Amino acid sequence: MIRTILHQLWNQRRQNGWIFLELLVVSFFLWTVIDPIYVLLANRAIDRGYDPEGLYVVNIGMYDRTNGNFNPDMASDSMNLVAYRRIVRIVREQPEVDSWSISANQSFPNSDSWSGTQLFADTASLHKGEGYVHAQWYNFITLDGSNLLRTYGMKDARTGGDIQLPEQTQGKVFLSERLARLLFGTVDVVGKKVYEDDEPSEVAGVFRDFKHRDYEQPYPLIVHMYNDIHGSPYMAWMYPFVIRLKPGVDASAFKKRFQQEVGTQLSVGNFYFDSLKEFSALSEAYAMQSGVTNKLRLQYALTGFALLCIFLGMVGTFWIRSNARREEIGVMRSMGASQRCIVRQFLIEAWLLLTLAFILVIPLLLYHAQANGLYAVEMNRYFVPDPAYGQNRFGFHFMVVLIISYLILSLIALVGTYIPVCRAARTLPADALRDE
Repeated sequence: MIRTILHQLWNQRRQNGWIFLELLVVSFFLWTVIDPIYVLLANRAIDRGYDPEGLYVVNIGMYDRTNGNFNPDMASDSMNLVAYRRIVRIVREQPEVDSWSISANQSFPNSDSWSGTQLFADTASLHKGEGYVHAQWYNFITLDGSNLLRTYGMKDARTGGDIQLPEQTQGKVFLSERLARLLFGTVDVVGKKVYEDDEPSEVAGVFRDFKHRDYEQPYPLIVHMYNDIHGSPYMAWMYPFVIRLKPGVDASAFKKRFQQEVGTQLSVGNFYFDSLKEFSALSEAYAMQSGVTNKLRLQYALTGFALLCIFLGMVGTFWIRSNARREEIGVMRSMGASQRCIVRQFLIEAWLLLTLAFILVIPLLLYHAQANGLYAVEMNRYFVPDPAYGQNRFGFHFMVVLIISYLILSLIALVGTYIPVCRAARTLPADALRDE
């Protein structure tokens, strides 16, 4: 049958030529719109490194001198600290709260801020200014049981279990798995020193890689701990609370009660309750603000448009093609060919045309990918992509998008062929020959 089909395609090469050109253009276009979707979804599929379920950020505001509620008697650093610590006690003593953290304003996922630092594994590279690793920086205050790692649900890189804070936290840090490997080549680094601007810190533990943005990849991360907090006019902006609810707590009921009952209690001194935000809401807000959501929507729209055009084009093309070959179909039926055999022959013809067009467009796609680069989510300029993720390896990335594009195109082409051919093949031999 294959020989017959190839002979048939060659004899009708002029009729098939414009179909072939259409498939070439569509193959290239489909690959270019699938590429960003693959990267964004692949990044999204990477483990966050924390558990967002039941996590909330409690944002506190602060009146300034232009506000009628400003109290000048409570404006000193010492009074700000007293008022803030009272708010701390109110928040952490809520019966629904399982764990909590006084986190810096850049130290929780999908926050509006981002801070980075340069780390060295030894003093020799530090003094030379070479061999550093750029890392993101989280910090929190270990005050009255505040524990960022437990609250976020970060896990030990080796055991997968919970991470315990050391008894003495000052001068000690936690590293992400990626950061530990970049600095030391292993995650077994507890007790080793890392250096920032001549300041050594002892590694207290290593946690699994952590994503600051849901649609980005994990960035090397260091977590600093501080024993105390100092009063400041900027405390409300600098130190929001992150809380985790106990298992089984009704989240909607908690939010309603917190905003109606607890929020009013947080108006202490010049501080006031600003908002209670879920981590999931922060993720959605950042994705919208950064343009990731619109990027995905655009790519989905382009892909949908491409698939619709392919489908309509294939249906229309093979509808005309099937009608033009009604005499041939009638002869095949009169010689005993079944409807199934005819449909199979037309499907194989369509698949061969598609496959040949797709193979011929691969060199052009490869040149396009090498010249313009594969799609990548823009991150910090110091970011070094982790080759452990397939979307960061050129060959793997290119082939995955190629295979996805080919499979989608094949499905649409075969379905678009099947519909008109099935209709033509149901025509009785005498009717087909008489129409001709």
